Amino acid sequence: MTSIIKVNDLHKTYDMEEDVQVVALAGVSLEIEEGSLVTTMGPSGSGKSTLMHIVGGLDRPSSGTVRVGHYNVADLDEQQMAIFRRQMVGFIFQSFNLIATMTALENVALPLRLSGVAKNERLQRAYELLCKVGLEDRIYHKPTQLSGGEQQRIAIARALANDPPVILADEPTGNLDTASGENVMEMLKELNENGRTIMIVTHDPRMTKYADRVIKMLDGSIQ
Repeated sequence: MTSIIKVNDLHKTYDMEEDVQVVALAGVSLEIEEGSLVTTMGPSGSGKSTLMHIVGGLDRPSSGTVRVGHYNVADLDEQQMAIFRRQMVGFIFQSFNLIATMTALENVALPLRLSGVAKNERLQRAYELLCKVGLEDRIYHKPTQLSGGEQQRIAIARALANDPPVILADEPTGNLDTASGENVMEMLKELNENGRTIMIVTHDPRMTKYADRVIKMLDGSIQ
């Protein structure tokens, strides 16, 4: 199998107030195979979210290398990083990160708008994605009119808008009840079975049953 994500000797240190430094990652190395579903587990402060954010280009390492596909992520400038995020990764967050003033349709269409896709085309694509996650009857609802599970399904549809090969999900079930969480994980597993590489950060051991591989982190290192 081909590795789509390659991380080598990754370090991340945050400078805090009064010359205090916090080490978030302490020499992490790993490879994730294309088409796999990986869960990264560990307590708060273990570095799992920092690792995901660096892999997805939302943060930069202090040192080390990160390759996703043909991109050397740590070396990209801001414009290149924006292109990388649009082409390679879709993000799903614990807090959904939907725009409250937009409808479900508009939220899902937003990444396509940022990619310069024509309005009619992006709205059609957004509608198709909302149908895929079972929310065709909620397309004109705003986030405050929807349940947590419905909001997360919209977030999944939005993550798929640009058809990225990699999905990064940071605690995707953290704000959901058990049934909704299971529904979201089943959806992610189906996406994985259709060929997408999925990396999930979670503290919930129940989520590991969906994974091909479990990575355990503690104090900025893989155990």
